[in-house]
Amino acid sequence: MQRRSAESRARAKAAGLAAVEALRKVTPQSERLARQIERIERLIDETDDAVELQRLTSAHSKLFSAWQVLTETPNPGNRKAKSTRGAFNPIQPIRPTGSDANPQPVAREDVAN
Repeated sequence: MQRRSAESRARAKAAGLAAVEALRKVTPQSERLARQIERIERLIDETDDAVELQRLTSAHSKLFSAWQVLTETPNPGNRKAKSTRGAFNPIQPIRPTGSDANPQPVAREDVAN
């Protein structure tokens, strides 16, 4: 079995990332959030205070979640398109019609009071 070189793996990964980027929905709001996320990441790299680091990572998480929704990026491990949610389901439950639609309770005489 032939192993791929590091360069070919890097090219394949870059091609895959480029394909994912092409599918992302870009809006002015998502671009603004991306700039804010980059700013937070720079601040995370520069900070030495543990409390400040925790606050920055919390802010990063919240901004990333909003960015993910705006760009319609799926969660890790979930590559299904969000447009399939709520799609028409052709299989419908069978509903009784006629006299069977509303069955009436039947009194049982064999039950002791």
